[in-house]
Amino acid sequence: MAPGVSARPFSEAVPGMSPELIVAIGLAFIALGSGLVRAFEVVHDARGRVEKLVKSRIAQLDRIRKAARTSLHLKRSIKEAEQRKVTTEEEVERAVASLETASDVDHRVFVLDDRRTKADQNWVATVAHPTFEQTINHMALQEAVESWHRGRRFLVYALDAGKARDKVLARYPERQGYQVVSIEVQQLPKTKSSMF
Repeated sequence: MAPGVSARPFSEAVPGMSPELIVAIGLAFIALGSGLVRAFEVVHDARGRVEKLVKSRIAQLDRIRKAARTSLHLKRSIKEAEQRKVTTEEEVERAVASLETASDVDHRVFVLDDRRTKADQNWVATVAHPTFEQTINHMALQEAVESWHRGRRFLVYALDAGKARDKVLARYPERQGYQVVSIEVQQLPKTKSSMF
């Protein structure tokens, strides 16, 4: 205590207050303080839960975005794979058609003879025989009969169309029923074996 100040009880310092009222006010302040502390704790806990929920929501949104990106990438990959599949199927169809065309009997060219001079040209003569199975070979396979009916193509080396015709008729004479349907000059690709 400071000198000159006398110590008096609190109830005397505040005239008209009873000690019970002072205790009640003190208890009220303690209860108010305790309530404020509890309220701050609840607010702090609530703030922590809100922050945790916000972080959880952000993480969930990140996972959703990542899944969406992955889904978009997979969708693009599937679309590209489907396009490659369609392209590959088309290429296979073209290759099969090309093989079927190449193996078709009508596209074969038989070599009549391989004697050739430098001045000779390449001629393709189509020779048919409408009664092949009756006059030439009655035991021929149906495929051979049909190819003679349609006409077989022969590569002939000659100076001109007349000489090419003569070579064909020497091998397949008209008196036996063979017919020269056409003779056309043909440019064949040069190979090592056909070059002089």
